[in-house]
Amino acid sequence: MKTGMNARCRRAGFTLVELLVVIAIIAILAGMLLPALGKAKGRALRIQCLGNYRQLGMAWLLYIDDHHDWMPPNETLSTGGRAGLNASPRTWVAGNAYTDASATNVQRGMLFPYNRSVALYRCPADRSTVRDHGRVRRFRSVSMNAYMNDEPDPSDRTCWHRLSQVKDPPPSVAFVFIDEHENSIENARFVLTQPGDNRWIDFPAARHDLGPALSFADGHAEVWRLVSPATRRIAQMPPWIQNQSVRGDDADLRRFHSTVPRLPL
Repeated sequence: MKTGMNARCRRAGFTLVELLVVIAIIAILAGMLLPALGKAKGRALRIQCLGNYRQLGMAWLLYIDDHHDWMPPNETLSTGGRAGLNASPRTWVAGNAYTDASATNVQRGMLFPYNRSVALYRCPADRSTVRDHGRVRRFRSVSMNAYMNDEPDPSDRTCWHRLSQVKDPPPSVAFVFIDEHENSIENARFVLTQPGDNRWIDFPAARHDLGPALSFADGHAEVWRLVSPATRRIAQMPPWIQNQSVRGDDADLRRFHSTVPRLPL
């Protein structure tokens, strides 16, 4: 009787070959499923980031409404070096994204009272850390277009100061906020050259399918995918990404140049 039971137990088990076949099938299914899960997670982070930019854009518009058409300042104090370019205390956000070890400078910014969420200021896909030390996650990955009141002097003619001045290009084309590359961001502004100057001064992030999120002066938000080989190559460079030259026909820089005013204003 015992011998018969042992024989049935042996027949009910898996052979080594059967176990290997099962493991191989599981590995194949996992290999097929993981890329799909990765894409789904990427889409979710992209949607969340776009939502953040829409809320930041709304805070910017509310500030302008409260201040009779004047944009929040986007002023920089230049004291030298990567850690020395800081947004002034009277700016939409203060400090330096590379060095700030707390959210204090985000909370001190002029836009923070309009949406008191620190999370809005960092792309959910941004894994960069303060001073690249790998300990404290950075608190900001967003910058503001330098043509949006970079020089808060009404007599200045190098940037817009009031929303009503944004006509060429129109508000639907002129971007306000941009997801800046982790190897480029420091102060609060994102500097773009004028058409004809084929350099990236600051550099856009490449986190969402090789592209940054942006919000525009009319309140909408988009993700712009970087398409030219030159800008994709620059996006993979180690720090420090600034003042990078590209060809005059670079599709990505041309697209960004379409968003800026022609100086002097």
